[in-house]
Amino acid sequence: MLDMSVILTIGSVCVGFVVMVTAASGARGGWNRTGVIALFVTALCFLTVVPLTVALTAGV
Repeated sequence: MLDMSVILTIGSVCVGFVVMVTAASGARGGWNRTGVIALFVTALCFLTVVPLTVALTAGV
């Protein structure tokens, strides 16, 4: 069975990927610049900060 930290990391990366694709689509579609930047920052957090925090907390 998968450990909870692995499930959280996989989920975070999946959500980060979806947010990144949404931000890229918004950038091409001419959305509000502030909103697109906020989406990119959110995606960056989901792709890097959350998995790193989970890894350091799990003692990997």
